[in-house]
Amino acid sequence: MHEIPTAILHFDEPYPGLVGGSILHGWLVAKPGRHYTDVRVSAGGKLFPGVHGIPRRDLVEFFKSDQRYLLAGFSVTLTLPAGRHRLTLEACSLDGKWEVLDSVERDVTPAEARPDPEARSPLDAAAVGEALRVMLRRLSDPAVTPREAADAIVRATPPRHHLQHPPRPFYGHLDQPHIWSFSLFGRLSITGWVFHESLPIKRVFATTDLLALQALKYGRETPFLLNRAAASAHAACAGYDGFLDLPAQIPLPATVRVYAELEDGSWHLGSVARFTVTDQEFAKRAYAAFSPLTFWRAWRALACAIRQRGWQVPGGPDYRQTILDAWADYRARAPHRTAVRPAPPARAAASGSRNLIHLVTHNLNHEGAPLFLLEYARHLRTQTGAELAATSAMEGPLRREFEKLGATVRIVETGPLHGARDAAALRAALRRLAAGVDLSTARLVVANTLSCWWGVHLARQAGRTNLLYIHESTPPRAFFSVSMAAPTVPVIEETFRLADRVSFLTPATARYYADLSDGTNYCLNPGWIDLTKIDGFRATHTRDELRARLGLPATRRLVINVGTVCERKGQHLFARAVAQLWRDAPDLAASAEFLMIGGRDTPYDRTLVDFLRGLGRPNLRIVAETSEVYPYYGAADLFVCSSYEESFPRVVLEAMGFGLPIVTTAVHGIPEIVRDGREARLVPPGDSAALATALCAVLAAPEAAQTLGAAARERVAAEYDSRVLLPRHAALLSALTSH
Repeated sequence: MHEIPTAILHFDEPYPGLVGGSILHGWLVAKPGRHYTDVRVSAGGKLFPGVHGIPRRDLVEFFKSDQRYLLAGFSVTLTLPAGRHRLTLEACSLDGKWEVLDSVERDVTPAEARPDPEARSPLDAAAVGEALRVMLRRLSDPAVTPREAADAIVRATPPRHHLQHPPRPFYGHLDQPHIWSFSLFGRLSITGWVFHESLPIKRVFATTDLLALQALKYGRETPFLLNRAAASAHAACAGYDGFLDLPAQIPLPATVRVYAELEDGSWHLGSVARFTVTDQEFAKRAYAAFSPLTFWRAWRALACAIRQRGWQVPGGPDYRQTILDAWADYRARAPHRTAVRPAPPARAAASGSRNLIHLVTHNLNHEGAPLFLLEYARHLRTQTGAELAATSAMEGPLRREFEKLGATVRIVETGPLHGARDAAALRAALRRLAAGVDLSTARLVVANTLSCWWGVHLARQAGRTNLLYIHESTPPRAFFSVSMAAPTVPVIEETFRLADRVSFLTPATARYYADLSDGTNYCLNPGWIDLTKIDGFRATHTRDELRARLGLPATRRLVINVGTVCERKGQHLFARAVAQLWRDAPDLAASAEFLMIGGRDTPYDRTLVDFLRGLGRPNLRIVAETSEVYPYYGAADLFVCSSYEESFPRVVLEAMGFGLPIVTTAVHGIPEIVRDGREARLVPPGDSAALATALCAVLAAPEAAQTLGAAARERVAAEYDSRVLLPRHAALLSALTSH
């Protein structure tokens, strides 16, 4: 055992591997304020990935830790020629940087120099199909050649997927993540199975960063295991599944580790696998324009790159079926032609009021987009005298607010649209929906959000002028990839050519839709916030009163994360950042309450609750969704937005209106609202280490934080006050209906 600047490190004597190679092993305990997520060894010009995170109970007692186990043990299998070698141990820090820790001289015997017999191509038939789909998206960039895309994919593929299967007396296999996987908002699907040959398993959990452990659902029926020679009664229900966080700063390939806890409380490291991923932003990219030749070139280039790496291209019926499946997906989803706007249809005169605005919304909940539409409607009613009607795909509490404005509100069933399997069926469902929505009296139809694309089609069928507001930073093919059949998506994409006007809140959002129209019907109009309402609240509620209502002592700070608890909003990222803050600056972390306001009862909520329970920090918790969020803003010391995807978030504007210091992810329209170092601290989306660093910096410097908050207030008053922007939106409406 010896001490280095960042850790306490120990190398055990190496020993021969069971089937070749030699194994360097030992343990690594980082010093306070430091954390390591992975290890590897550099030797002989090669890098050897390690298995890090082996539970060590003995080190808990030695270091007097409050943890049950220290996940500090490591082992690295080396395949080197016989002779003396210098082995350099490197470790990956929590911010994603590989650091050289120490070196050791070791002799490799001829017996240990045998190659690893399990070393073979990591790209099986299924993995080639996954890689081919990635490649076809990369080829949407005309500057990228098939050869370049294939070489990049093969370079990014880890040479070994499974570093470890569960050691005996455990049996198991990690099914997902695959060697090429997809993460959605920093979360991975994980499935597999594990059982002990004689003892029951109490629970199964996993981690990618060794900082926070996530419980998996264990006990899924696995009857197929009972036919195996080593099977025991425990094999009948040995499946596990769940979701695992993957912080964005972890370098790829990343490592997943799966642990089993027995009834006696002992922890055991089972499956360990390396993988590489694409994220939701990459998934938004369209395939290359449809061409059989493009597909063939991509397939052949990928096969050539695999061979040049020294790997074998898989064969057989599974491989052929994989290629056919990739071809079918490409043919169904690839763009087929350049978007050109059709000529506008003849407009029919409204049969009733000459000033009726018909509003279309996907729901009537207390959410950003419906609230945008409500304030828009209120302005039209009070400032222009417009009569209102509203159609919604879901009921909700805002119905009463629209009705107070004199609007008739109708709820329609849009399920048949989602049930359509092809374009013809979707058009038929649209005609049936149109028969139940009377637009004959409307001067203008305003459809709000991408989910309300159908409002534009209904307006076209009725011969009505229409306006579509887009709040989503996701193109239709990605947005509807699960809820709509692929052959129906071109009908949705037509919406952007059929609309008389499509209004985007920010250029960052508009870029996702640039290829769907020639752009002559596109425009930009920012979102707004009602500062009069915020100022009225602040004038009648003192900060001390609000903090007392929330039970906050004068010396206690409040950090809030406001927004519906869901994957897209990234509350799991916020929780990880707070957990790291406890590790890096425990006094600061202990001085504040960290609230996530917007909890519901969804699978994600329940998973997040379990995660928080595992972290064991009582000052980090979820508050149920509420329409009364102003008291939290008024009592807060810091506002945090951890979203992976936002176009023009109302919550950021509200925080600016309350003059709060802001820490936020720099996604889509947010950098256009607040600028890094001027009105907020901006961090990369998904980067829990950067978010923790920003939290620490703002909490540690309250005077600088107040300066940020004051600048944010000045900017929102100058640029995003509803008194400035709502007339601009009303002018757009007038321009559309003036001819």
